[in-house]
Amino acid sequence: MRLQGLFFATSLQTLGASTSVDQGAAKACRLLKESLPELVYFPGAAQYVNDTAHWAISSQQNATCSVEPQSADDVSTIVKIIGRSDVRAPFAVRSGGHAYNLGQSSTPGVQVSLTQFTNISYDAEKETVKIGMGLTWAQVYEYLEPLGVMVAGGRINPVGVGGLSLGGGYSWKTNQYGLTIDTIVAHELVLPTGEQVHVTNSSYPDLFFALRGGLNNFGVVTEITYEAHPQTLVYGGLTTYATDNEAIALLNSAASKFSLKSTDPKAQMIVNYASVNGEFIAQTLIFYDGPTPPAGVYDEFLAIPSVSTNVRTSTFREFMASSEGALSADAFGVAQHAIPITKYTVPVLEEMIAQVTAFGQRLTEQNNGSSILVVVQPEPFYQPFTHSHGGAYPHSSDRELTPACPFIVYSANASDPLDVQQARHDYFVSELRNFTHLIQAKAVEEGVSRWDDILYPNYALVDTPLELVYGGNVPRLRRMAAKYDPERLMTLTGGFRFLD
Repeated sequence: MRLQGLFFATSLQTLGASTSVDQGAAKACRLLKESLPELVYFPGAAQYVNDTAHWAISSQQNATCSVEPQSADDVSTIVKIIGRSDVRAPFAVRSGGHAYNLGQSSTPGVQVSLTQFTNISYDAEKETVKIGMGLTWAQVYEYLEPLGVMVAGGRINPVGVGGLSLGGGYSWKTNQYGLTIDTIVAHELVLPTGEQVHVTNSSYPDLFFALRGGLNNFGVVTEITYEAHPQTLVYGGLTTYATDNEAIALLNSAASKFSLKSTDPKAQMIVNYASVNGEFIAQTLIFYDGPTPPAGVYDEFLAIPSVSTNVRTSTFREFMASSEGALSADAFGVAQHAIPITKYTVPVLEEMIAQVTAFGQRLTEQNNGSSILVVVQPEPFYQPFTHSHGGAYPHSSDRELTPACPFIVYSANASDPLDVQQARHDYFVSELRNFTHLIQAKAVEEGVSRWDDILYPNYALVDTPLELVYGGNVPRLRRMAAKYDPERLMTLTGGFRFLD
């Protein structure tokens, strides 16, 4: 989950209501059942519930059917049926169910679930790891830790491997090795035509470029090969601070100094400013890729009065578990975006707190009886783009950006009509836009952001203009999408689209 330090232990149900059954989807499901009889499921089946379940009600839909391919050949069969001229069914591919935008990994049509792609293997000679797209990062880390190696994967355990790896992938290893997409060696891809290809920088350099941040525009990725790196014990954990003025001033000062002055690539952190039902909370999740950080790296943070802390030396997996809390919700929606910031100055951090407090109090008052969280998470990195190998997501070392993460979490009612759920979500998205704009305006004023800075694909709202996500790469990506998807199959799914 993407709520650092404010995690939800969710009870996922079939929350979203679908639109009227699409005739193309109904036909596709019938044909899929004929071709893959043991792999297709309909409402009422346990597998269907698992296949369509998403982390948040705001990104979940009731599919006409779900299908669990077991091989790349099965995926090829699926895309060929879905794309037939007499079918053309809406569909989505689900790897972990943590996509924030409706339609990015959910659909009222055919839900393709990669849950069966759970293969993982480590090649010690090549120092690479092959990972199936049905795994979560928790499962990957469980396999790798006894081997003494790790990959630059997700910072949240339950997140699926596929979505993060195709959208960028900020990791606890990013300062050292780059984004997840910078550590990928190869993709196993089923093209929209059904052809299966092994994509490397040598075999298909154009597709290799496109898959580094291009999300779900170029087919279905079933397996990825990543660089592996040695893993020792680590140091870190979650701290919740006192919220008096003195403690918060000390936190802002320490966070700004860390952002502006830290040059140790093994040191990373996330700051969490949140309003939980109108109550302000300040936290940090610190990480050092080694058993003991050098003196001075986190000393200022550790000296600030705290309410609780679990900072210690541990295994990597123990650290990952240390950031998970116990706050729960049966059904909730999430509106999330991104703020591109180069460095975090004290005035920017103060503005974040001011807006979190103001929006949190107002939204809590206006939504009496509903749980409301307003959050922004500064994510200071040290030269995160230094190891960039390029790709669809522009992340050049010429301008090192960090993806500050603002979001609003709200309680939702699964039994509400679809139009009521949508109106409620639209309301919070509108509030989020204002919240994000005010913070970025301060960052622009401080000279640490620009209005034309690129937004991180995995965080950005789905209606963000393509040029703000992919910059000057848009024309190239449009040409490539037309080349590899001549029948425009991928326009039948949601997300950032390069073809109309």
